[in-house]
Amino acid sequence: MMKIVVTGSEGFIGKALCKNLRSRGVEVVGIDRVCGTEAAGVPCLLAGGGIDAVIHLAAQTSVFNSDHEKILRDNIDSFVAIADGCTRFGVKLVYASSSTANPCNTTSMYGVSKHFDEVYASIYCRNATGVRLHNVYGPDQRKGTLLYALMNSEKVSLYNGGMNTRCFTYIDDVVDGLIYAIGSDKKLVNIVNPESCTILQFAEEVRKYNGVDIQCVSEKREFDNPVQSVDEGIFSVPLNYTSVSKGIAKVFGCEER
Repeated sequence: MMKIVVTGSEGFIGKALCKNLRSRGVEVVGIDRVCGTEAAGVPCLLAGGGIDAVIHLAAQTSVFNSDHEKILRDNIDSFVAIADGCTRFGVKLVYASSSTANPCNTTSMYGVSKHFDEVYASIYCRNATGVRLHNVYGPDQRKGTLLYALMNSEKVSLYNGGMNTRCFTYIDDVVDGLIYAIGSDKKLVNIVNPESCTILQFAEEVRKYNGVDIQCVSEKREFDNPVQSVDEGIFSVPLNYTSVSKGIAKVFGCEER
């Protein structure tokens, strides 16, 4: 039986990943701050042996987070500790990077931290595969995301007239991509739905099911990026990616309208 450590196991992606791994008969060791365990302590677990892989998801996640101290601690210091531990004990590392690590998408400290992780792993952790995640969504969405706002507010304002474009990637595809990465020898991969759409188009798909009031405003938010580019030079995990229309239908437990 494989034994895999998952950091951020109580997060949106972490919960879905752990459930999937356990359904495959994998023994999962969940690490999450809400359970009193810290990602930086993973090397101590590795020292005991018997771990086949670490999937590192724990991080400060928002481009709008202005607390640089927390980002440095959780996205860089903890990552370095885990990467060094995986190198020292010969354990495969799969880690969550972000579309914002692509330099043309980097607008904030969050993106800087993810880009640092990619560069550090490429030099110091040769058995690591970074996965660039692109706007992950699905049921039980975490607070602070567009989908959470659309599903829990009567009225939602979309900045820049709702014209910002993104590649929204459904949670099940992300979980499959992370599991794929365990057996990959590539240093960096994309997990990304190739179908891009505007924020307004995404919101309108949600409105079909709950009638949320959508208001487009011309104001642009600091650190926001009008176009989130996909680095086509990086290998994309080959999956039958879920379209936005089908993904939103799944979120509401419905067949696509």
